Amino acid sequence: MKKVFLGLAIASLLAGCASTDDTAPAASETTTAAPAAAIVVMTSGANDLISDPQLTQFRSDSGQSDFWRKDADKKNGKGDVGSSKDTAFDDEGSARIRFISASDDFSYQPGLSQQVSGLKTDTDYILSFYYNDKKGAYSVSELIAGAKGADGKTLGEKAIHVNDLNDSPKGAVKTSFRQASVEFNSGSNTTAVIYTKMAITDPSKIDMNGDIGKQTEVRIDEFSLTEK
Repeated sequence: MKKVFLGLAIASLLAGCASTDDTAPAASETTTAAPAAAIVVMTSGANDLISDPQLTQFRSDSGQSDFWRKDADKKNGKGDVGSSKDTAFDDEGSARIRFISASDDFSYQPGLSQQVSGLKTDTDYILSFYYNDKKGAYSVSELIAGAKGADGKTLGEKAIHVNDLNDSPKGAVKTSFRQASVEFNSGSNTTAVIYTKMAITDPSKIDMNGDIGKQTEVRIDEFSLTEK
C-alpha cells in the first residue's frame, strides 16, 4: 500500500521534507517532496472507496483488472489503454492511454472507469489522481475526468491539460506526475462511475508520419476519492 503524504506547509516546517520512496528515480527525474505551497496532497489510503487505486494490480496483471474498465479498442482505431511501470509513488504501476496509428479515430476518448459504492447521498466528493503528460504546454492531449450517477447523468466533470498543473504537487518517484482533481456532489446516488479519459485537442497538430503513440500518450496513477 502506498504511503499517505500530507503537503501541509506547517508540517513541512516541523518535520522536514524527507523522501518517502525506497525506489531510485529515473535518471531524468528527481525524487522530491510536494511543493510547500500545497495545502494537502491526497493519495490513496486504506479507507479509500476505489479498488486498486494505485494501479499496481492493474500493472501486475498486464493491464487486466477486476475493477477497472478499459474503454478502448486499438484494433478498430479507438485508442489503447494499457499498463505502465511508471509510478507517482512507491510501487510500480500506472495506466497509459494513447493512440497508436495515423488511421485512428482521434475524436474517440479512450480511458479508464470504475464503479464505486458506499457514497453518502448529497455529499461533496473530490476525485483526485496523478497525471503524467511529458509533452508539456503544447501537448495535443488533455484528460477528461469526472463521475456519473446510477442514471448515467454526469455529477461533475473537468477537462485538464498538463499546462494547468504547473503548481500542483508532484509524484515522489516520477516527478512528471502532477496531482489533478475534480469535484462532484453525489446527489441521491450511493454508487457512481468515476472515469478518466483522454481527448485530443487538435488532431491537425499530430505528425501523421511520426510516432503517434509518443505524440498522444498520457499516464494516470494514484487515485483517491474523499469527502470534501
